[in-house]
Amino acid sequence: MEEQLQLIIKKNLPNIPTLPTSLSSKEGFISYLSPYFQKLLNNDFAALLQIMYRIDVSEKEFALTLHPSSKKDPEIAIAELIYDRLMLKVKIRAKYKNKDA
Repeated sequence: MEEQLQLIIKKNLPNIPTLPTSLSSKEGFISYLSPYFQKLLNNDFAALLQIMYRIDVSEKEFALTLHPSSKKDPEIAIAELIYDRLMLKVKIRAKYKNKDA
């Protein structure tokens, strides 16, 4: 499953530099990528929106992460949303791959 997650990350987040193996854990993913998302929030919001669209993160959930009343830092909440969505993609692909076999 880790290998599939790495492939999906590389496909959906193409501008990420070298990916450490710690990205397979949620905490590792968040700590490694939250500075990247903070940079996008501050400097290239359009690129962040493209990533969210490509990964198919819920617009409503994304908007809630940016709301001032959110209890988490937006970059951390965004990293969590993306991780959860990517893991869902991995699980769905594994499920349907096993059905074909």
